[in-house]
Amino acid sequence: MPIKIPLLTQSDLFAIAAPPPKLSDEERLKAIALLRCLLVEAVITPTVGQPVQRLAEVRGEQDQR
Repeated sequence: MPIKIPLLTQSDLFAIAAPPPKLSDEERLKAIALLRCLLVEAVITPTVGQPVQRLAEVRGEQDQR
């Protein structure tokens, strides 16, 4: 007699697994500042096969928007 294995259903990829934590205003400002630094670092860090983009160029592009 074959053993029946129950099928597992995959949850939605974009469903929120846990609600986001509640942040105080101070924590939110720190998180935003850290995210901004990380995003700037990601933009100016060279990747294989791409030229280095200087921070001044990044700021210039942001000013044009």
